[in-house]
Amino acid sequence: MTVKRDGRLVDAVAQITKSGYVFVFERETGKPLFPIEYRRVPASDVNGEILADTQPFPLKPPPFARQAFTEEMATQRTPEVHRAVIDRLRKVRSAGQFVPPSLEGTVVFPGFDGGGEWGGASFDPETGLFYVNSNEMPWILRLVPRPAQARHSTSRELYLRNCANCHRQDLQGTPPEFPSLVGIGNKLTKSEIEVALRRGSGRMPGFARLGSDALEAITRFLLSGEGNEVVADAANLSLVELEYTHDGYNKFLDPDGYPAVQPPWGTLNAINLDTGEMVWKIPLGEFPELVKLGMRNTGCENYGGSVVTAGDLLFIGATNHDKKFRAFDKATGKLLWETTLPAAGNATPATYEVGGRQFVVIAAGGGKWGLPSGGSYIAFALPEKVIASESAR
Repeated sequence: MTVKRDGRLVDAVAQITKSGYVFVFERETGKPLFPIEYRRVPASDVNGEILADTQPFPLKPPPFARQAFTEEMATQRTPEVHRAVIDRLRKVRSAGQFVPPSLEGTVVFPGFDGGGEWGGASFDPETGLFYVNSNEMPWILRLVPRPAQARHSTSRELYLRNCANCHRQDLQGTPPEFPSLVGIGNKLTKSEIEVALRRGSGRMPGFARLGSDALEAITRFLLSGEGNEVVADAANLSLVELEYTHDGYNKFLDPDGYPAVQPPWGTLNAINLDTGEMVWKIPLGEFPELVKLGMRNTGCENYGGSVVTAGDLLFIGATNHDKKFRAFDKATGKLLWETTLPAAGNATPATYEVGGRQFVVIAAGGGKWGLPSGGSYIAFALPEKVIASESAR
């Protein structure tokens, strides 16, 4: 992008982060265009964990996501869920960014899937406005002791060492991203499980390095639940010994399955990169079932970016739960148009022109966090008679 600084144009590069910050640098030199302050951050009290003393915090632009989950921010959706969230929050650590993992559990906020997403941001060269959508979902990261390496291990120890950080010690996982392995024998045969372990599947890496005996032992443990079988574990002896793993990727939800923090749970933000100021911020997305109860404009988890046009519009899908595709006034954030897609538009839209008629298209893939999947591209354009009328003017 090109931004204005002290009356001159500067070629720049901007990087959004999952912690909710934007870093802006001169493109050729890497010099920060806004001050960056290195602040001391907490040390770890877990044996063997050594962390950096400081971390960088840009002083501008302001963070586009909240930075700490406090008791004052606990959900107020109902008195019962509020009390439940407060009770759990008081049992874990929650003090903002860069609080290290702990044995009692540490709140990660705006979350593993928080802040900016892989959909990226969009930039308007006419106005210098930078648009980024964001998630604000607390998670809890808890360290658990990792079984010590040995030349021989039980099948359960092999599972705990290699699989439990995603599928948890109790095999429950955190579906749908990290599926439960309970009753896996009802879904897959023994040979299918072994192939998945050896070759990997989806985001899961393969574990061929463990050797056939170890893989067969893990498979039998998954099928039977019996974890006392002892097998050779020589493959692990060459790896770095780690004292701890974690108990999975666990969202901090209220008892009804909604985020433990007060809304907004998803936002759309416009930031002026000439000045480093926030121009507008709005909730992005809703939960249809909460809308029926009168709870609107909560925002929701959103995955996929935006596209900004010279015609003063910002298009974005992304919202998981309501499956909407929206057009906003790029200057004010006012909603101008929306439609419901067949599945969530977890993608960044594209715009193009054919024969003088502009189209915008988005992939409606859905499927994130167990929501319905789709497989269609949906294209939109103004009716041709409207275009003809505008041309006549």
